[in-house]
Amino acid sequence: MTHQEDHHIAQNLKNPTFWKRFLFMMLFVVAYTFAEFAVWAAIIFLIFYNLFTGGSNERAVTFGRQASAYIYHLLLYLTYNTEERPFPFSDWPKPESMPTGLGRPLTSKPGEPATGNPPSPSADPAGGTTQSAPEAAKANPTSSSEEASQAE
Repeated sequence: MTHQEDHHIAQNLKNPTFWKRFLFMMLFVVAYTFAEFAVWAAIIFLIFYNLFTGGSNERAVTFGRQASAYIYHLLLYLTYNTEERPFPFSDWPKPESMPTGLGRPLTSKPGEPATGNPPSPSADPAGGTTQSAPEAAKANPTSSSEEASQAE
């Protein structure tokens, strides 16, 4: 290393902003550990709840979704993707407002079988228009039969 690089590192080590963020990061690493434990507890609870009742516990599902959103916010901060400090220094994250769509349930009601997301539009190679997956299957029935034979 050159003398200039050594001087730059020394300046960074004296920067109170760096140390403040570092201390917050250590705090949030501990919060992450607790949140991860809580999510695993919810997962185990939901597995046994489903095993014994055949359904899903709406409150536990909601808790898992919210805790997952909180973990996501923690990781964004810890990986320098945001300067916004997670809860309790900001509002509790709302899963439905997360950029990845985190928090949108796969079912309309807890306990019902998952229906998945609606079919995504696919481009028609000939005309460049978009079609839903069922329309694309009607337009090209050979691809549907090929997919069905590959699934078997």
